[in-house]
Amino acid sequence: MSEQPKRILITGGCGYLGSRLLRDLTLTSQDSLEVIRVLDNLSTGDLRAMQHLPTGPTYEFMEADIIDPGTLTLAVQGMDAVIHLAALVRTPLSFENPAWLQQVNHWGTSHLAEACIRAGVPRLIFTSSTAVYGPGGPFDESAFCRPQGSYAETKLAAEQVLENARRRGLRATSLRLSSLYGLAPITRYNSVANRLAYLAGVGRPLTIYGSGEQRRPFLHVEDAAGAVIDALYHAEWADQQALNVVGETLTIQALAHRLSAVKPDITLRYTDQDVRTHYSFDINGRRLRELGWAPRVNIEEGLAEIVKSFSGVTTPKR
Repeated sequence: MSEQPKRILITGGCGYLGSRLLRDLTLTSQDSLEVIRVLDNLSTGDLRAMQHLPTGPTYEFMEADIIDPGTLTLAVQGMDAVIHLAALVRTPLSFENPAWLQQVNHWGTSHLAEACIRAGVPRLIFTSSTAVYGPGGPFDESAFCRPQGSYAETKLAAEQVLENARRRGLRATSLRLSSLYGLAPITRYNSVANRLAYLAGVGRPLTIYGSGEQRRPFLHVEDAAGAVIDALYHAEWADQQALNVVGETLTIQALAHRLSAVKPDITLRYTDQDVRTHYSFDINGRRLRELGWAPRVNIEEGLAEIVKSFSGVTTPKR
């Protein structure tokens, strides 16, 4: 294990993954942390992520934007490491306003990397996405990337910024995360697994686009947080420019059947396929497993916790 950072900046720390990471990082840091500073503009994040945190480090919060270079210069001062979660995620905005995604995901990362280099921050962990590969696979980290859509394109552009920053001394690693699911203090339900689990939990039909044979890699939010923490503390991860982080790969149809094991009375409803949902992605996570990482949460457990969280909740019949 490398020397442990004592002062850490987390961008986008009030979002889905950030709300889980804040707690798990403190609980696994063995009292080595002094300061965790969170920067979030709260456009999609939630300030409740900063409430009821474990005791230990001093927590600092900056309500600020990743695209402001002056703010980033202040934010990175005195930090030993940066965990860069802030991003516009894959939403209809990815198709409707690609210039804004470029501004936040690409140029925001560029401004942050430059601020780290100027301030002498030695380490940066970036949460990228397996979407950078484009459809097909299985893809390992050496595969040529063919991103589809502005979200994936801007994530890859951010990775390329950090590749250049590595040549200037910033030990930056891009974790290509699979589609996240599972409960966190701030949970979002626009990802396919969480959305289907929510529908099952409240007794509504599960909407399947097309045949449901599209393959997707899934990753529990707890395992994603664990991968970020491992990347922060283990020196051998810092030698890697990019790493795939994969829990389990399933078809959407198989995901629905896993939910039926949790909630046997669910029904499926098939609908016309949206062009944005028909791709299949198959990702090889072998390299990370060779470094000793493995997912801890199986997908049945992760889905069950969401379904059970809606126990007693129904929606009115139409």
